[in-house]
Amino acid sequence: MAPLSNLVVAVVGIFMPVTAAYTQKPSVFTFTSGATGFQLGGPGLAPEIRVAPNDLPGVRRVANDLALDFGRVLGVNGTVVVADWSSTISQKSTSSKPIILVGTVGQSSLIDNLVSAKKLDTTAVANKWETYSYQVISSPWDGRDSVFVIAGSDLRGTVFGVYDVSEQIGVSPWHYWADVPATKRQHIYANSNVRTEGPPSVKFRGIFLNDESPGLTGWGRTKFTPSQYGSPFVNDFYKLIFELVLRLKGNYVWPAMWSSMFYLDDTRNGPTATEWGIFMGTSHHEPMARADKEQGRLLRGSWDWRGNKAGVQSFMEEGATRSKNWSTIYTLGMRGSGDAASATLTSSALEEVISWQQSVLARVTGKPLSDIPQAWVMYKEVPGYWQKGMKVSDDVTLLWSDDNRGNIRRIPIGNEGSRRGGSGMYYHFDYVGDPRNYKWINTIQLQKTWEQMTLCYDRGIDRIWIANVGDLKGLELPTAHFMALAWDRNSFSDFDSTTKWLGIWSSLQWGEGVADAVAHIMTTYGKLTARMKYEDLSRTPFAFNTVNYDEAELNLKEWDRLLSRAEAVYDSLPAEVQTSFFEVVLHPVMAGRRVFEIYTKVALGTKYANEHRTSTNNLAKDVQAAFSADSAITRRYHSLLSGKWNNVMAQTHIGYNNWQEPASNSLPKLSWTTSAAKNALMGVSVQGSSSAFPGTARLVLPAISPFIAPLDQRWLEVYIRDNGTFTYTITSNASFVSVTNQRQSLTAPTGTSDIRSIVSVDWASAPSGASTVALTVTNLNQTGTTATVILPVENFNVPADFKGHVEANSVVSIEAEHFAPPPASSSEYIVIPDYGRTLSGVKLPPKTASQQAGKGHALSYPFYTFTNAAAASLTVYLSPSENANPNSPNKYTFGVDGGSQTTVQPVPVNDGSSQPAGWAEAVIQGTYVRKSNIGRLNAGKHELKLWLHEPTMVVTKLVVDVGGLKASMMGPPESARV
Repeated sequence: MAPLSNLVVAVVGIFMPVTAAYTQKPSVFTFTSGATGFQLGGPGLAPEIRVAPNDLPGVRRVANDLALDFGRVLGVNGTVVVADWSSTISQKSTSSKPIILVGTVGQSSLIDNLVSAKKLDTTAVANKWETYSYQVISSPWDGRDSVFVIAGSDLRGTVFGVYDVSEQIGVSPWHYWADVPATKRQHIYANSNVRTEGPPSVKFRGIFLNDESPGLTGWGRTKFTPSQYGSPFVNDFYKLIFELVLRLKGNYVWPAMWSSMFYLDDTRNGPTATEWGIFMGTSHHEPMARADKEQGRLLRGSWDWRGNKAGVQSFMEEGATRSKNWSTIYTLGMRGSGDAASATLTSSALEEVISWQQSVLARVTGKPLSDIPQAWVMYKEVPGYWQKGMKVSDDVTLLWSDDNRGNIRRIPIGNEGSRRGGSGMYYHFDYVGDPRNYKWINTIQLQKTWEQMTLCYDRGIDRIWIANVGDLKGLELPTAHFMALAWDRNSFSDFDSTTKWLGIWSSLQWGEGVADAVAHIMTTYGKLTARMKYEDLSRTPFAFNTVNYDEAELNLKEWDRLLSRAEAVYDSLPAEVQTSFFEVVLHPVMAGRRVFEIYTKVALGTKYANEHRTSTNNLAKDVQAAFSADSAITRRYHSLLSGKWNNVMAQTHIGYNNWQEPASNSLPKLSWTTSAAKNALMGVSVQGSSSAFPGTARLVLPAISPFIAPLDQRWLEVYIRDNGTFTYTITSNASFVSVTNQRQSLTAPTGTSDIRSIVSVDWASAPSGASTVALTVTNLNQTGTTATVILPVENFNVPADFKGHVEANSVVSIEAEHFAPPPASSSEYIVIPDYGRTLSGVKLPPKTASQQAGKGHALSYPFYTFTNAAAASLTVYLSPSENANPNSPNKYTFGVDGGSQTTVQPVPVNDGSSQPAGWAEAVIQGTYVRKSNIGRLNAGKHELKLWLHEPTMVVTKLVVDVGGLKASMMGPPESARV
C-alpha cells in the first residue's frame, strides 16, 4: 500500500490568496505628500476644471461630476470653468489652482488648439469609438508650467476618461447604488504616465431593469414623485442609472417596463439619455421604441399584425418618430401581447414586419439602414423562426440570448459571423418564468459568466451585450463584472482572471487589506449558489441528500464557515465602510445562509422525526428562528442609512410551489416529536443509512479505508428518544478501531440529546484486505438495550508505481481538473478555477473546432479499483450548457483501458423554439448528469479517457461506479489521489 503521506486529496474551499496573482494597470496618480509630478489636490486645494463652450453638453455635465468627486476625496470641491482657448491662455485668466482640461477631439477648442500647438498627440484617440487618454502636459502655453488633460474621441470617450480619473483617485462607480465611501486623500499628484483606454471590446454594453416589482418599484415610490401614470421611474431616477452605467463604461439601457413607460413617464427621459451619452433600447417584446404598457393605453385596436396591421403600424411609426432625434437602438420584430408568443405570426409574417419596420426607420430618420442601430432579440421562441430559415437584412444585429439561467443558447455559425449588423447577447442575472423565478438577491457565479461571455466574444458576439439585472440592488457584483468584461475582454484572458478581477474590484471598494478575503468569500458564495438557487430549494424531496455522503449537512456547514468569514471581515472594517460591505457581501451571505438553513433543517427534521429523536423539536425551533431571522435581516437592510433603501429587498423568496413567486414568505411544514417513544429510550443511527435503532438492531456503516476523502468521516450517533436520562458505552471487538465519545450521558428535555462519535482506524495495526468490525452500543440504564454497528474495513494495497484516484466504497469520484498530464492531449484543455458546484470546470478553448468521436484532444484519468464489477458505469457531470451550435451539438466520448468507446449527447437537439428535454432539471441542479454503462471492470489499474467534442460544454466531475454509488445531487466527494 502506498504510504499515507503520499495521499493527495482535493478539498473544496481551500483559501488561496489572490494578492500575488493579480496586477493593476499602472496608475497615473500618487497620494503621498511631496510626491513628484503635477499636484492636482492638497489641503484646501482642488483643481479648476475647464471645458470649452463649443464642447458637447454631456461633457460640461460630467465636468461638474469630476469637481464633486474631487470634493468627495479631498473635502473641497473642484471648480468648473467654461472657457475657450483665447481666454484660457490669456494672462488675465491665470489661476493659482491646478488646471484640468476636459474635452472631445474635434469638438473642443481647448483640445484641438493643444493638438495644433503640438502640445498634445491624440493619434491614439482620434476617430475611434469611445476612447480616451489622460496625461500631464508640460508648458501648454506661456505662463503655465503644466496642465492635466483628459481627451476623448467622442462624447462617451470623454465621459469615460473623466469617470476613470474619478475612480482612480478614490470615487467608486457604486458611490450611490452601493454606498461605497470615497477614499479620503490629503494629496493627489499626477505623474508622467499616459493612460489610454478603448475602443471597448463590445460596442454597446448595458443593463436592463426588469422584474422590478416589488423591490425597485416599492423603493422608488419612497424616493421620487410618481409620474401621472404612477411610475416612480422619472428623470431624477434615470439620471442615477445613467451615471452608474457611464461610470461602469457602459452606454446602453433597457428601461423598467413592468408598469412604466420610459418616454411618457417623464418627457425629459429621452433627451436626457442622449445628452448624457446613453443609447436607449426596449426589451424583446417592445418593438420600435415603444413600451409594452403603451400598447394598452395608446394602441388603436389589438396587438395583432394580421388582424390590425394598420393600427399596429401606426403605433410603431409613432415610436420611431418620437425617438428619431435621440440615441436609440431600435428593437425590431414582434411577439404576442405582453411577454408571450404570438398565436398568429409566422416566419413570413415576421419577415414582413421587420422589412416594414426598417423602411419606416429609414424614412423617419433620413439615414441609411447601416447607420441606424437595430436589433432583433432572439429570445424564447424567436430562435426557432431563424433556425427554420427565416431571413432578415444584414443591417439587423441578431441579439441572441441565454436560456434565462445563464446558459447561451446560440453562437454565430456559418456566414452569420460576417453580417454587417453583427451579433449580440441578452444575458440574465434575474428572471421571471419557468422553472422558477429568481429575482431576490445575487445567485450568480462570476466564473460561469466569464466562461459564457468569453465564449460569446471569442465566437464573434461583440456588437451588443445587455444584462437583465432585475432590481439592480442585490446584483451590484455581477453587474460590475459583466460591464468590466464587456469593456475589455482582453484583460480577462487568464482562466483565473475572474478571481483576479474580484480582488482588484474589492480593494477599490473596501481597501486592499480585505481584498483577498472578499475575493474568497464571493467566489465561495458563487459556488454555493451554483448548486441551487434559493427559489428552487422548496422542491420536495429536498435536493441535498440527508443520508448519503452527509450531503445536506456538509453543504450547510460550508454556508456556516462562509458566514463566519464574512462577519469577521465586516467586523474588521471601519464603520463608514461597513454599510457598503453589508449590502454587497455580508447581506447575501447572511440572508442566503438563513434560507439554506431553513430548508436543510426541515429536511433533517423529517429524518429525525422518523427516528423519534427529541432533537427533532430543536430543529423545528431552529427553523422558526431562521424564518424570523430572515425577516430581521430584511428589516436591517431597509433601515440602512436612515431608510435610504427601504422596500428594495421586499421580494418574497421562501415558499415557492410553482414558477411564480409566492404572495408572502411562508414557513415550510415542520416535523415535531410529540408522542411517547416505544421500545427504547436510546436511539442509534449511523452514517449513510436511513435505518436506526431500535427499529433495526444491526446497523451497517459505509466501508472505511485509507482512501476515503478527509471530509468523509465515519460516524455513528447516539440520541435520546423521549424525556429522561441514560448513559451509554461503545465498545469495539477490534483493538485497531476506536471511537470518540465512547461513554456519555444524554438527557431530555434539557441537557445533551445527541452525541456523534467519530470512528477511526489504526491502519498500521489493521489486517490487510477486507474485514469486519462490530461496535456495540449499550444503554447502561436499561438491561438488554444494545445496538450493533457493523464497520466494513478495507485495507488494500495500491502498487507503488500507481498515480491516480483510488476506489473507496465501490466508487471512484474524480474532479474534472485532476486529469493526468500526457504530453499533448490534455494540455489543450483549459481549467476554470472555482467553476461549477465543487472545484472547477474543464473545457476546450472557445475557438476550438469541433472534435470527432475518440479523436483529437483527450483527458486522461488513471484510477485504481479493488472490486471486480460485472456492470460498472460512468456518471459525467457537465455544466447545463445548451447546444449553442445546432449543427454540432454537445457530445463527449469516453473509453476505458483502450476498449470500445461510447459517445453521449447530453442535450437533445430541438428546433430552437423551446428548451430541450431535461432542461428544467438541469438548470435547477446546475448540471447535466449523464450515466453510461462501462461493462465488466476487473480490479486493478485503469485509464479513463474523455473527449469533449465542442468548446460550448464544460465537464466538472466524473464518477466510476463499481457497485457502491448512492443517490445524491452532488455525487460522492472526490476519491483520494496517490
